[in-house]
Amino acid sequence: MTLASQVKTALCLFFISTALPIPSLQAGEEYQCVTPYENGSVNWSTGTIQATGKASPVEKGIDISPDAIPGKAKQDARRNLIEILTRIAFEKESEGAPPPGDTIMAGIEKLAMDAAISEQHFTSDRAMEVTLGTKMFGGFLQLVLPEEIGEIPPLRIIPPREEADKPSEGKQYTGLIIDARGLGIRPVIYPVIVSEQGDEVYSARFISREYAVQEGVCQYVCTPDHPLVTETAGPAPLVIKGLRKGGKTNRFIVISRSDAETIEKTAERHGFMKQCRVVIVLDR
Repeated sequence: MTLASQVKTALCLFFISTALPIPSLQAGEEYQCVTPYENGSVNWSTGTIQATGKASPVEKGIDISPDAIPGKAKQDARRNLIEILTRIAFEKESEGAPPPGDTIMAGIEKLAMDAAISEQHFTSDRAMEVTLGTKMFGGFLQLVLPEEIGEIPPLRIIPPREEADKPSEGKQYTGLIIDARGLGIRPVIYPVIVSEQGDEVYSARFISREYAVQEGVCQYVCTPDHPLVTETAGPAPLVIKGLRKGGKTNRFIVISRSDAETIEKTAERHGFMKQCRVVIVLDR
């Protein structure tokens, strides 16, 4: 193939790549919680995980033909995506935690293989960059969430006979918001909320796996005014201020004893915690 033919083919591929669908910006995206990585990012608010790979015809061992470059770039992006998925899946409290099992790693590799191309383009040096994207919700969370998060059967709270005919008094909360701004918290797939005394306020025993897998254990945002707050916690959320972070991986958020007691006295907490209607507000 002549140089002119190579350039012509490359330009054709470029214009085809620019026609690929790219995720549109969502309202309030600047307030979404995103963790950047060297070759990708995790958007904890939308559950989108992306990784970028690159291949150049001048790299040693790479076929110079334009047809081969996109495949090499996609392979590189896939390797980077596996690395990011593995990092967020296996953040452990203990540095001596066991390595990921073969079954989980096989599942992560399958997710990376199935990841869709969200963008690809040639750079000025005739190298190609490819971005792959996948979702955290669904298969990935089913794969990596701890086994102690199981299914919780429907609960029916029966009031005492003398109160059965009385109208409900007080505010009926629809969800929980934890304001963790200023605490240096960073997102993890399985956060735990505890009281100052170490009692678990929101953890595996309150969560139904069905909801955790489909929606995430909680929703992360970087402003309390984000539309996702109302979508998740409903129109009448209980708002609690976090005191400090805990654990080596920020997995624990500590709240005051009085706030923990307030949550415990909220009868409807069994419903909204089971459904993971919990929002954690972080710093931008």
